[in-house]
Amino acid sequence: MHLLLKRFLPAILAMLTTATALSSPVTANALPLTETLAFDTPKLQATSTTPVEDNRIAALWISNSLSASTDEKLEPPPARRTCTASYLGDSFWLTAHHCVAGHPQALGYLEQFDGEIAGIANVYTMSDTDDVALIKTEEGIDADKFEISTKPLSVGETATLIGYGATNSFASEATTQISKHLNSLDFGQAIYTDLFEGTSTSASRSCSGDSGGPIFKGNVIYAVHTGGGYNPNCAQGQDRLMWHTNISSRVSWIRETVFANLAFTDSERDRAHRGRELHPTAPMPLHPRSSSWGSSF
Repeated sequence: MHLLLKRFLPAILAMLTTATALSSPVTANALPLTETLAFDTPKLQATSTTPVEDNRIAALWISNSLSASTDEKLEPPPARRTCTASYLGDSFWLTAHHCVAGHPQALGYLEQFDGEIAGIANVYTMSDTDDVALIKTEEGIDADKFEISTKPLSVGETATLIGYGATNSFASEATTQISKHLNSLDFGQAIYTDLFEGTSTSASRSCSGDSGGPIFKGNVIYAVHTGGGYNPNCAQGQDRLMWHTNISSRVSWIRETVFANLAFTDSERDRAHRGRELHPTAPMPLHPRSSSWGSSF
């Protein structure tokens, strides 16, 4: 009996684990899809206790029960911190598809370590198999931007992941070493394509909330963090698997989407204003941005 229990315990635990559905990736569990099984099985999802203040990233806060089409007279519910986003310039931020796909019209905002916030004006996704998305925001955050790599990471290369882990009130870093390239990977609730598989080179590893965070070297972003092994408490662990979505094959889509949507519509301004109001203090925008996208390439 003991041997049978030992043999089948992983399968039993896997069946008991409730995964977050892709249809609602921006709910409380959208510190999402970052992990669902306890044995580094590929599921959607930095455990360092050292805070990192990086002006190029922001935490994504979403209220999935209130959308841009909801009656403005309704009392707005609180937003929940779900994922991480990276600034690309011209009011556009890069994150993961599974962070926003379930509620593309949801109200929300981005917030940086210094308290600066910007309401979400619009969300753009590439496809259901590409774990990348763009978030367009109003003014409000004076952010530095990443450059985007047109070349993929090579096997053996190391890069840094930074994100807002679920149990931390701050961003932290982990180092990933690329072990292979994957054409596709089944995360249970979604199949995503063109990924890097990596392992944590130190005790700091990924956990819920890191989804959408940048995989970068210097000021160049190479991938978006997609998932890691089961880690609901953001426990540390070396040599743990992580999966990141390659950006170099999506550069054309990113460029075209940004260029086509530089101007703000009235409805986007209204959505951003309502999203910003979800923040407890809701400060007004302080930093109007100039257009500088073309200089990124």
